[in-house]
Amino acid sequence: MKIAVLGGGTAGFIAAAHFTRYMPEAELVHVFDSRIPTIGVGEGTTPRFAMWFEEVTGLGFSHLAERCGATLKRGSRLEGWGPNGADFLHRFQPVQLFGYHFDAATIVEVLAEHVRATRVDARVEAMETSDDAVRLRLDNDRTLVCDYVVDARGFPRADTPEDDLIRLDWIPTGRATVRRLPPRASETVTRIVARPHGWIFVIPLRDWISCGYVFNPRINSDADIAADHTAFLHEQGVFEWEQRVSPSFPNFIRRKVFDGRVFFAGNAAWFIEPLEATTIGHTIAQVRLASRWIEEEGQGRRAAPGEIDAINNAMATLGCRDSLFVAWHYACGSRWDTPFWRHARTGIERARNHPLAGPLLAEMEEFVEAGRTLPGPKLSACESQDQWEREVYPLMKLYRPFGNFSELNFAQVGHGIGYYQAA
Repeated sequence: MKIAVLGGGTAGFIAAAHFTRYMPEAELVHVFDSRIPTIGVGEGTTPRFAMWFEEVTGLGFSHLAERCGATLKRGSRLEGWGPNGADFLHRFQPVQLFGYHFDAATIVEVLAEHVRATRVDARVEAMETSDDAVRLRLDNDRTLVCDYVVDARGFPRADTPEDDLIRLDWIPTGRATVRRLPPRASETVTRIVARPHGWIFVIPLRDWISCGYVFNPRINSDADIAADHTAFLHEQGVFEWEQRVSPSFPNFIRRKVFDGRVFFAGNAAWFIEPLEATTIGHTIAQVRLASRWIEEEGQGRRAAPGEIDAINNAMATLGCRDSLFVAWHYACGSRWDTPFWRHARTGIERARNHPLAGPLLAEMEEFVEAGRTLPGPKLSACESQDQWEREVYPLMKLYRPFGNFSELNFAQVGHGIGYYQAA
């Protein structure tokens, strides 16, 4: 069996490392263009990455701390959210779980050491799928024929048919500008700070801090953002920084992440703004799906009628649920009464008429109401597993997630933004 992984970013190396670990008998080819650099931007993850990383590499936090300047992440602290401009902690649940902050460029170097694959330095010019193979035409005049492909080359191409994508128009942002700051005393949370034109993330790494301003380019200009970004840093006592990148991003879900031969993963499959740092966790879920499918087909199993459609629907639903939870963060606005925040507050209402999102909102309401009866601040303040099991677990009612978020997450965010007080 021959499997090709396309893409040299974090998602591509996650996929290649996963297949190296779990399908060692397969012939693995990793195709990416060395002319496309990996830009070192500080990233935060959910606990899913921490668990996957140890599972696949056998390494833990200490290794990432040494190699990537990583720090532990136990959740996020939101500052200035809701009409009263509240600050509150959104902790991972259960409390013993943790994610990481790390440098995206150096994590690729670490993952590369756990990839056993034929490396092909080329750009994919075209991809053709048949019933039994995938044919890749490369820019070096070579053709590569594989049984399966995991496409992790990033956001969809400009020529991707619009009908192939579900636009998440209830997410109010679409661009970020990122600066690198000198290091300070490390924290175990990502700061999420409401600002007039969007929000700012502060991701603490050992050797530097990643500070990005996330905004809507249709509402505010780059000049607006640069001025307020600078004002924020001055308020924090920071007067030196390095400007890094200013990427635009689509909030979308690909309708078909899988066609029977090609799996999309990472930003090629879907993207939701970085407020809840879901991207890498979603990538792992997509790669696990691909690995299980290929392994079962290799053992002689064949897809039942409608199974591929069911998989695509399930994956789209997962991404949409998470996008609605993210949009709900904006429901009560912030301390800023500005065009951005007036637009952001209406996101959930914009989702109600969407054929996929609308029915899911009725399901989400059950989680919203379950969160209403839970003590949000107490959940965030819980420090030990024993305390969590004694005082938190018995309060739960649903014992299942909405996407990747439980009633405990809804409780922390809902109380924090003032949703329950306003309702």
